[in-house]
Amino acid sequence: MELFIKTEIKAIVAEGAFGKNCNLVSFNEYNDIIEKKEWKYKAIFGDIVTSDDIRYSVLIKLKNRDQTIRESSECDTLFQNELNFYEKIMPFLLECRGPLVNNGNALSLPRFFYGRNNGGELAEKDLLIFENVNTLCYHFTEDQIFLDNDHLIIALQAIAKFHGLSYIAKHKNPSRFQDMIADIHDLQFDGNGHWTAQNDMLKRMGKRGVDRLLERDGGRYRDHEQLRRLNRLFDDATGTLRRAMRRREPLSVVCHGQYGRGSVMFQYDDCGRPSDALIMDFFETRYGSPALDLSMFLFTTTTQKVRETHWDDLLNAYCAALTAAVPPGVRFPNRAELDSEMATSAIVGFVEASFILPYKLRDNSDPLLDAVATSDDPVDYFLALGGDECTNILADLVQHMVDMAYTQPSDALWQ
Repeated sequence: MELFIKTEIKAIVAEGAFGKNCNLVSFNEYNDIIEKKEWKYKAIFGDIVTSDDIRYSVLIKLKNRDQTIRESSECDTLFQNELNFYEKIMPFLLECRGPLVNNGNALSLPRFFYGRNNGGELAEKDLLIFENVNTLCYHFTEDQIFLDNDHLIIALQAIAKFHGLSYIAKHKNPSRFQDMIADIHDLQFDGNGHWTAQNDMLKRMGKRGVDRLLERDGGRYRDHEQLRRLNRLFDDATGTLRRAMRRREPLSVVCHGQYGRGSVMFQYDDCGRPSDALIMDFFETRYGSPALDLSMFLFTTTTQKVRETHWDDLLNAYCAALTAAVPPGVRFPNRAELDSEMATSAIVGFVEASFILPYKLRDNSDPLLDAVATSDDPVDYFLALGGDECTNILADLVQHMVDMAYTQPSDALWQ
């Protein structure tokens, strides 16, 4: 591996990725800390020194070396999405935004140096090279799952700045914007338009939360109209998600697609408080409601207590940052419109949370996992992940969606 990387880096430097007329002097690989995403990519860190005496600290993403995993997780498409993002989408968005008057509205992203995505038999030689932002004092939070209010606000401000770029670009160059988003490949559905997960997965994960909620507070929720509506959404996974992800103008944006704790890194001030957030890993970009990013982020990083006490504050912080990032005359959603988007698209956040949180909360020593590991239905194993704690968290999310009336369809589903 080390010889392969050095050979590739030498050729990439000679191609001009790190400046014209430069050659590689040295490449030294070293260990660093990054959220583990081994099914998506293998992370290699190193220092590149070029002939003009400049040192670059880099993160190199390689595809999973296991061909079965690589194909089942659609690594070729993931890499192409991120390559398109850094080579086409982001340059266009920044061009439309133009120079900033206020650096407080600047969006922090890792610097991109080089990408290659040939796929197929050449997949093991595909790679993406970024600046290693750990050297710029950006770090993942130490919290394993949920974030405190300070981190939540900073992360929401970051995604608001990102979403704001789409509104500016649609305003300044709508035709080119439409051409740009045509290259975005959504991985949620297969070529036949079916949800790539098992169709009853959403129904069964929803039932896990619904049943626990009724055990806890059946008197209040058993005949609740919003819970009936939510159950109907759970019953039709593909249709529900297709409707929730449908592009609805004029408010749709380029979404991160997997915005969560593992996709945002923080800088800290001298008092240890987060002062800036950097967004990374644009493998699953999609075009749709900003609520797709918001619901996933908030449903996977907040506790029930935070949602009950600070929900309005968090959404207001997003709206305030969006207002500051978008110049006058550009159309973007106000708080009432954002609430409407959340009512339609928050179900996607629940779906993502129902996958992510059980995995994060899993206890591999739990004997129940061994008991269901040999089940004919692989969903049984997944439903057991996280145990009772996760079941309660899913019930909390169901309760939140019911209380907030986040159960609204985007078309005539109920007619």
